[in-house]
Amino acid sequence: MEVKQKPIDLKRYGRLLAKVLPLPRPLNSDQECDRLLAVIEPMMNKELTPEEDALFKLLVVLVTDYEDRTVHIPASPPDQLLRHILKNSGMKQVELAKLWGTSKGYTSNVVNGKRPISKAQAKILAERFKISMEAFL
Repeated sequence: MEVKQKPIDLKRYGRLLAKVLPLPRPLNSDQECDRLLAVIEPMMNKELTPEEDALFKLLVVLVTDYEDRTVHIPASPPDQLLRHILKNSGMKQVELAKLWGTSKGYTSNVVNGKRPISKAQAKILAERFKISMEAFL
């Protein structure tokens, strides 16, 4: 089922884009990447307007492209990634249990690596934290 999105106001999007990316192009330095990450991070946990959402997605693509070209980090185990995300987002295990619709004990077992993250849980995490679902599997 396709979710209808509100149309983008091109003038408002253009102003947002010009403010953040006066020259939209692939990133070429850690400083450029860090600057965009500083814009992306506050956007992660809030409701975005259609224009902000479009900008957010563009910035994520630019940062991901840069990191794919320059950063080679070994994959983390899913539970370790989950703990890192929970710590940095401020989300508590109780909130995660509500998000997943699971018990606190079950959620604790997943967070501590005693149970695997299910595909359904990975999908919820991917949507919530704007990270590839595969990172959690």
